[in-house]
Amino acid sequence: MPEPLVYLFLIVALVLPVPGVMLLRLLWPRIGQRGMLIGASAVFACAILSALIVARSEVRVLRIGSYSLLLPGTQPLDVAVLPPLEEPALPPPVVPTRTPRPTATPAPTATPDATATPLPTATAEPTATLEPTATPAPPPAPAAGRRYVVQAGDTFRAIAERFGVSVPDLLRANNLTPEQADNLRVGQELVIP
Repeated sequence: MPEPLVYLFLIVALVLPVPGVMLLRLLWPRIGQRGMLIGASAVFACAILSALIVARSEVRVLRIGSYSLLLPGTQPLDVAVLPPLEEPALPPPVVPTRTPRPTATPAPTATPDATATPLPTATAEPTATLEPTATPAPPPAPAAGRRYVVQAGDTFRAIAERFGVSVPDLLRANNLTPEQADNLRVGQELVIP
C-alpha cells in the first residue's frame, strides 16, 4: 500500500470521530435518535476500519516532521532503518594551557670607579621607635595559574573532576555558593586552584 494512502487512513482513524460526532449532534433534531445511532455507528466503524488498515499495511514507520511513528503491526524484533539525523558540528573543546612564569634575572652590579671620590656619609641620629600595629591580612587573591571558560554542557562537578580538584575547593577559589555553581553561564570564567 502506498505511504500517502496510509497517512490518509491514519488521519481518518484519528480525526474523523470528533467532527463526525459534532455534525451528528447538530443534525439531531432532523434525524432523530435512530438516525443518530446509525450515524455514530458509521463514523466509528470508518475510524476502526481505517485503524485496522493502517495496522495491516506494509509500511512500518511513518515520519511526521522529525518524529517517527512505529505502526502497531511492527514486531519488536523487526529492525526499522531510519536515515541518520544530522547533528550540528560542535566547536573543538577549549583546552586550558599553562603560561610559564617569568624567571628572575640578576640585577646588574656596579663596578667601582677608581676616579670617583667617596661621598661624605651622615651619621644617624636616634629616632623614636614605633611599636608595630596589627594590620589585617589581605584576602587571598585567586590563583593566577589556571583559568577555565565555561562551555555549553559543562557542569560544576564535571569541571572539578576534569582538573582533579574537589568541588568545595573550586567553590572557595571562585567565591561561589552551591546555588551559583548550579547556574553556570556559558562564557563564565572560573579559577582552577
